[in-house]
Amino acid sequence: MSEALIDKRVAPALITLCSGPEFSVRISTIPAFGTIMETVTQKELLERVKMQLASFLEDPQYQDQHSLHMEIIKTFGRVGPNAEPRFRDEFVLPHLHKLALGNNMQMADTKRLDIATQLFEAYSALSCCFISEELMVNHFLPGLKCLRTDMEHLSPEHEVILSSMIKECEQKLENKNIQEPQGSVSIAASLVGEDAKTKFLNKMGQLTTSGAMLANVFQRKK
Repeated sequence: MSEALIDKRVAPALITLCSGPEFSVRISTIPAFGTIMETVTQKELLERVKMQLASFLEDPQYQDQHSLHMEIIKTFGRVGPNAEPRFRDEFVLPHLHKLALGNNMQMADTKRLDIATQLFEAYSALSCCFISEELMVNHFLPGLKCLRTDMEHLSPEHEVILSSMIKECEQKLENKNIQEPQGSVSIAASLVGEDAKTKFLNKMGQLTTSGAMLANVFQRKK
């Protein structure tokens, strides 16, 4: 599908759906907006989509819409690594940080675990991207630490992985590798040795694909 067709037909139709009365219909547009952000290059179109996603995140009427937040985080994790770096840096990472911080205040453990698990998936995907030191300090690391706070209570197995990610980020900031682009860090690349990297990714894969395990952990915490 051409960008012109997306600009003239698809995007306006999606934006119209977002003004409808049904929240479920509005939520269903989020993956499509994400795909547009991932695939098109036209600046004006990207800005329109960005504004719509921002309204989902910042409009008070969506503040307690759990399903909407789940879909946005899932979409960020899917498209973030492939989206325009500026969109990822200026929009995705700051909003993931806000969502992680807000989830620390969630009183319902079921919803808190849902969001935390989805955030874990998103941060795991984005950890392979190059992230500037400023963003690492201001958004990525603080977001990971908020997420670790949730997992300490809800899923200790995930907390172990997050602690490892945080430690590697902090070490990378302290000891810059001159072989990497100046001012950027890559968490996945910073793991010490191929063996450690393989173990990390294997463990992360086991955690993210084991819904039964998460359910059992949650049951024990009740």
